[in-house]
Amino acid sequence: MLQRSAGGRFLEVFLFTLSSLVLYHIGIGVGVFLIPLQVVASRRGENTLLAACGLFLLVFLALRFLPFLGGQPQPDVLTIVEILFVLSLLLGLVIVNLPLLAGQRTLFKLLGATAIAGLAAIPLAVWLAGNAQFQAAMGTAFSEVSRMLTSLFTGKETTADPALAAILSPGALMKMSSAYLSRSLLAFYFALLSFSWWAGQTSASRAAWAGRRRFHFAEFHLEGFWLWPLIASWALVLLDLFLHVQGFGRVASAATRGITADSGSPFWIYCAWNVGLVILILYGLQGLSILRFLFEKHGLPRLLWLILLVGLIALAASPKAGLLVIVALPAFGVSENWIRYRIAAQREPNASE
Repeated sequence: MLQRSAGGRFLEVFLFTLSSLVLYHIGIGVGVFLIPLQVVASRRGENTLLAACGLFLLVFLALRFLPFLGGQPQPDVLTIVEILFVLSLLLGLVIVNLPLLAGQRTLFKLLGATAIAGLAAIPLAVWLAGNAQFQAAMGTAFSEVSRMLTSLFTGKETTADPALAAILSPGALMKMSSAYLSRSLLAFYFALLSFSWWAGQTSASRAAWAGRRRFHFAEFHLEGFWLWPLIASWALVLLDLFLHVQGFGRVASAATRGITADSGSPFWIYCAWNVGLVILILYGLQGLSILRFLFEKHGLPRLLWLILLVGLIALAASPKAGLLVIVALPAFGVSENWIRYRIAAQREPNASE
């Protein structure tokens, strides 16, 4: 229920912002801490969202810079990276809710915010690659991770297999993590921002949407032109995989002379992977929207839909079935370019007519 008084509105915004801060600081809530802020935007508008984000940042920075709250006047490089990460998500949420872009499709606003975050991440990545403090901090963190994984897989009194020891070494773990993160960072950002927007606007009360049309997931549909970036990006991804399998990754990197990371891959590979994964997420969502339409068309209970979602998440987390789900669901969404799944149910003729 919307609060009408000024004191009620302030208390509402304060409580939503406080819940966002609590979610972020409990660790597992990092993936959902933007949702209360989006609820504020959906219920109160952009100006109130700016106030909520400002309050969030004020408390967030105070916890990291004020000594009596456990902060450090001179924050380390990891704290700076964390601040920039949170700031990028808050700015992305503000962009998606900008009144100036109210006439634009939300999908394009989400992609635009993701692209801006990607461009801003380039100088940050270059700076971190040459920052000795960051490299030392990562080395310490991965040494601890390596120790725990080695103990988990080999036990304390057994000798580690040489191949396993090489894989679990701090250097190998850091290299694999760097390769994974650089190829999927924007996809993660896009997924987090999109989910937060959807969950927040869905959670907002109906009174906040009076006179406005709410997003209906069963109607989500991609136009045919989205096939081209999907084909182009994954063609480059397959080329990257083929070259590395054949052992020509460094040769290709030297030939392109692009921006490289410690893995020796050229800049276009990171672009291809991130764009390809974002488009794959979109077609996966289209596949789910088709299923949602069919559920609604045939009047199936919501509980079955929730069971389906939980089952798909469980399968995606499985080492064996995960790849099948990750490929099959987007392929199902792509197939709608040629197969018409969403045919509305025909109304029964009125007997009186």
